[in-house]
Amino acid sequence: MEILLVLWYICSMVQVCLSYGTAYRLTKHGGDNGVSLFGWFFALNFAAMIPGLGFYLWRKYRE
Repeated sequence: MEILLVLWYICSMVQVCLSYGTAYRLTKHGGDNGVSLFGWFFALNFAAMIPGLGFYLWRKYRE
């Protein structure tokens, strides 16, 4: 059981790192201000808790 928790934690940390760039790209497409950057970053951090969803969003919004 512990190995699954470790793998989930590693996967979510990688997705959180990828969410920085994704939030920046989404902010550039919409309102270019700090509030929208914070909002996107907040939403993408929640998405990073689900394994695979952060990778999917990163790949979808990558140019």
